[in-house]
Amino acid sequence: MKKKFTYSIFCALVAMLLFACGDSGGSDGGSGTLSMDIVDAKPLIPDNPTELWLYFDGVNAHIPGSGWVSLLLPEIPFRINLLAYYDMDHTTQIVTPSRIPAGKITQIRFEISRAEMVVNSSVKEIDLDVPSGTLKTDVPVDHQVVVDGSLHLISHFDLSRSIVATGSGEYKIKPVIHIFDEVQEGATICGSINATTFVGDPPEDVDVSVIRDPSGETYTQATVTRESTTDPTDFCIFWVVPEESYSVEIDVDKDGVTDSSAKFVDKEDLKPGAVVNIGTF
Repeated sequence: MKKKFTYSIFCALVAMLLFACGDSGGSDGGSGTLSMDIVDAKPLIPDNPTELWLYFDGVNAHIPGSGWVSLLLPEIPFRINLLAYYDMDHTTQIVTPSRIPAGKITQIRFEISRAEMVVNSSVKEIDLDVPSGTLKTDVPVDHQVVVDGSLHLISHFDLSRSIVATGSGEYKIKPVIHIFDEVQEGATICGSINATTFVGDPPEDVDVSVIRDPSGETYTQATVTRESTTDPTDFCIFWVVPEESYSVEIDVDKDGVTDSSAKFVDKEDLKPGAVVNIGTF
């Protein structure tokens, strides 16, 4: 307990020094507080791991005039199983309330030193594929910290697009992260899949892809497991960027033939905080 208490005092002193000095001359415009939670939508990952652990060595915010400012983590490294946080009701704090210079935040930097996943009760380390041993991912943002105000961010770590198989059972991590300033800012797309759509014995999971329109870029993917032999199985895709159009697609292999279905979601219906139901596949 004494060790944790000493560590907390150390982190607070570091934060005070960073705030006072910055790395680009500092800011005289006062300060506010920034905190951040982390979450993942239920992902589609090669080998279907039951756990996926990431080790964060740091999270930093870039503020013009103040430069990069270090944010406070619960501990260093901060180890988290992202597969435990997969919907609107499952989040965890990655950045504890951090006093930073007031101003516009233009980037958030995540520093990851290690990643591993558990498949069939064995630990398989993911190759980070970076010579330095630390992967730094900068995410452009446009959020404001006002004087004496508090800003709470949600970082959606999209594992479906972040874990890449490289062959021979090896993987690398290429983080894809979406950041929202409030839970209400993200939108949600929900639907259901008929029991008869699932094929095989036991029935295979159905993969759902969310495609940006008109670019054709995959925004995220998820997997749906049948929950009833008679009733449709419901699903939701959380943390979707609002006011964009998407095509939600499923592909099912039936007797060697791919059966594809798609439903379109118009940006006019996908407002911040909206939950859009696309019906049944």
